[in-house]
Amino acid sequence: MTACLSPAEAQSARRFARPGDRLDYLASHALFRLLAAHRLGRGFAEARQLEVTRWCSGCGSTGHGKPAVAGASLSLSRSKGAVMVAAGPEGTPVGADIERIPDTLHSGFDQYVASAAERIALAPGDIPARLRLWVAKEAVLKAAGLGLSVPPAEVHLACDSANDDCSTLRADSPAHPQVNGLGAVFLPAPPGYVAALSSAGPTPLTRLSLTDLLPPRPAA
Repeated sequence: MTACLSPAEAQSARRFARPGDRLDYLASHALFRLLAAHRLGRGFAEARQLEVTRWCSGCGSTGHGKPAVAGASLSLSRSKGAVMVAAGPEGTPVGADIERIPDTLHSGFDQYVASAAERIALAPGDIPARLRLWVAKEAVLKAAGLGLSVPPAEVHLACDSANDDCSTLRADSPAHPQVNGLGAVFLPAPPGYVAALSSAGPTPLTRLSLTDLLPPRPAA
């Protein structure tokens, strides 16, 4: 993985005290660069040289915030042993989120995450359903470029009327035009995790494996 990272990213990984957290950071940033290179038609060797910039929508800082590479729209997420990265055409909002399902949730979770109508629909004690709502909303807020500067409860997710099976959700948040109307879909995730992707409008999805992103192994 370090062959894909910039020296600054390799240095940043050392700040994590827990080996698992360090590995999550390395894997997510390596995958981010690999997918960006793939999207731009670059090779594995060029992934490390890509210029990754950051910008925080909350304070305007370029020292932190959502990472970006010119020429593509990208989003990354990591959660305790799993990482996820999504890419799309430049200028198309993309947001990805993956989370491990915990055993318990803090007492104020529903009030922070769910709209009033969503709270009524949530079954007591259904943690997986609550985490599905969380990842869908975080993906939407990432796609909007706002992150958690907008409380998730201010976004209501409803079934897209164009999909009878409710496979696509639509964000309703008139107070936040960047969020209003964004779509979200749930994606396959490892056991014990939930994942979602958000984008503007219907977008064909392609799932890539590491073999699609890494150079072929030399013949034995």
